[in-house]
Amino acid sequence: MIEAVIFDMDGVVIDSGLIHNTAEQKILKSIGIDLTFEEIRKYAGQASTVWFKKVLSEHNKIADLKELENKKFEIVYAELKKNIPVVPGALELIDLLNGKLKTALASGSPKKFVNYVVSKLGLYDKFDAITGYGDFSKPKPDPELFLLMSKKLNVDPKCCLVIEDAYNGVLAAKNAGMKCVGYVNKYSGNQDLSKADLIIDDLTELSLYKIQNL
Repeated sequence: MIEAVIFDMDGVVIDSGLIHNTAEQKILKSIGIDLTFEEIRKYAGQASTVWFKKVLSEHNKIADLKELENKKFEIVYAELKKNIPVVPGALELIDLLNGKLKTALASGSPKKFVNYVVSKLGLYDKFDAITGYGDFSKPKPDPELFLLMSKKLNVDPKCCLVIEDAYNGVLAAKNAGMKCVGYVNKYSGNQDLSKADLIIDDLTELSLYKIQNL
């Protein structure tokens, strides 16, 4: 039975896909690469430096990957200071689980960025563990992030459920030996979530009973 739920952040708790896409498009355009949102969303769920490297290679461009990533998060951070769009039903689901199951927030975004979002949304007391990039080194689909959360929560991986919106996130959860709910978010592109144990397009579909018995 499920004892803990691990939430991805971008695309599951906050609806930041369009903000990320706009930042990525702007940065790439500045170095002579013009991609549509549809083209950018093919890389959704991958670490920024990983997919920036792929795009640079495909377009025979050279740039500092870490600098590109830093510029991207500067733009994203500035936009979120204006407004943090929340995925419909996300805060309600977190409240529903609070005190009933252990919960965690596990994001591939930088820890500073994660902490800002959690603070602004008042979620520190709602999660038993919170982590972001910097606490782990291997990006999804490597299971390192989720296995780290399992240890922090002191819950066996097979009793953990991950909620993810991207192909690599689903793979990371399954590679960790965990159950996974694939959330279809339109801003995450056409993601293959077929390896998830359950696919939904509305977080309100999840009840405590449904989660515990996956």
